[in-house]
Amino acid sequence: MTKRLNWFLLVVVVVLAAPFYWLMVDNRPGDSAAKPVGIEALRTLAASIPGAAPSALEVELVASRRMPGDLFVAGSGIKRKLVAVMAWQLLVPGGKPIVIDSGMTAASAQEMGMEQYHPAAQARVDASLRAAGLILITHEHPDHIGGLVALGGAPLTAAARLNPQQLPSAPLAAKMVPWPAGVVLRARLAASGLQAVAPGVVVIPAPSHTPGSQMIYVRLADGHEYLFTGDIATFAQSWQQLRARSRLVGDYIAPENRGEVYAWLRTIRALKATAPALTVLAGHDFEWLLQDKKLHGIHEHFGGKPIGE
Repeated sequence: MTKRLNWFLLVVVVVLAAPFYWLMVDNRPGDSAAKPVGIEALRTLAASIPGAAPSALEVELVASRRMPGDLFVAGSGIKRKLVAVMAWQLLVPGGKPIVIDSGMTAASAQEMGMEQYHPAAQARVDASLRAAGLILITHEHPDHIGGLVALGGAPLTAAARLNPQQLPSAPLAAKMVPWPAGVVLRARLAASGLQAVAPGVVVIPAPSHTPGSQMIYVRLADGHEYLFTGDIATFAQSWQQLRARSRLVGDYIAPENRGEVYAWLRTIRALKATAPALTVLAGHDFEWLLQDKKLHGIHEHFGGKPIGE
């Protein structure tokens, strides 16, 4: 009886282990090459528009939940990670702020299973969206574009620069968020090619995690450089260890182009290798910001104090 039971348990383990490995652990990056995006080209474009470059960067933590690490960084282990929803603001001397990503609504936070939602933080983001001269979105999921869409009005129609796949006419964008009735938008960003959009700010189209995914390069007036990855790199581990999301998430729950994600992760690594001082800001890794005391110039809360102080 014991022998049969042992064989039975062995079969059960084997049967369950194979799909678990495939869905949660497998992280073979394939042979997709890094994209031909160089740091000097980004710096040249950042300097191509005359005017004052941003002087400071601020972040708001709008919502969060803890999820097993394997879900978002395949093969990293089941220990739960803080998945943070963040919005960013660049302060421009003598000008209007630039907002990157827009937080989310309380309804979307509940629908996505967020364990914490901070209405005061979203209110500060909303105020900045209303005051912004430029709004950029890393991709069309509700925890990035949702605050902007819900606010509507001038921020959506005047300040926001969206690419074709972030518009309500695009299939995924239309599915992800409830756009205001009758809103008419046109693409103000191209679907491909590096694009300078403001002094010190360059958009890098990077369809991969979603069709409308893009990264954003920022060079402050003091020379500090940032790369906003959106959810191409969900966590710092994603680009540091070349780990995409699990197949459970990336193939089934929120389908993405896995090969292109790896290509852009390699691109991020190449940029960092060329410019070691470049600060890479992953899409949901707020805890990494708190742990890295070298990130001078990033302020927690819009109008707040430097992170880590």
